[in-house]
Amino acid sequence: MRRSDNFGFTLIELMVAMAAGAILMAAVVSAYQVQVRSKNTQEALTDMNNTVRTALEIMVHELRTAGCDPNNTDTAGIVNAGANDLTFTMDIGNTAGNSFQPDGLLDGPNEQIRYAINANGNLGRDRLDGAGLQPLARNVDALDFVYLDANGNVTATLADIRSIQITIVARAGRLAPGFTMSSTVDNRVYTNQQGTVILPAPGDRFRRLLLTTTVNCRNLGI
Repeated sequence: MRRSDNFGFTLIELMVAMAAGAILMAAVVSAYQVQVRSKNTQEALTDMNNTVRTALEIMVHELRTAGCDPNNTDTAGIVNAGANDLTFTMDIGNTAGNSFQPDGLLDGPNEQIRYAINANGNLGRDRLDGAGLQPLARNVDALDFVYLDANGNVTATLADIRSIQITIVARAGRLAPGFTMSSTVDNRVYTNQQGTVILPAPGDRFRRLLLTTTVNCRNLGI
């Protein structure tokens, strides 16, 4: 008697099943990779945002103290007012750095401060103690200072400076595995509050953040 039952799978059926399984697995892996890249990208952007904002807050805090001179020695103030390089002093302690009592000198820790971009493209802070510019924020494409007098006009005279506009352009540009660059080219021209170009259109796909603020240097001109 002839049996009509068929047990198992034919070779064609196995090949079709394997092909379908491979397609499904490829879709799963692709979706997973997209999720990982998105997660890494968001982490990089968050890190850039937090780091740059923190660095800017430090700068603002110290600049508000620039020129602090309780003993009226008339020595503390803005030392160098460059477009990308700023140095200032303040009398906020003693030489040993173990007291908050001003001593009329400017040789204590954190009494001479310089801000600029270092050789590695990081926003750096220098205490002028020989250690050089120590990084505060990574991947800073532009750092710009504009100096204003009491009437809000741009000035290049150190004695007339009363407030300072700070503009920073930072880049979340780490090309690490799993990092997704922007789908569009960054053709934005970055300017400061005066409308002056501080970073021409980069023409790449890196994500960037521009932060700007105006600091009233309350100890200058007293």
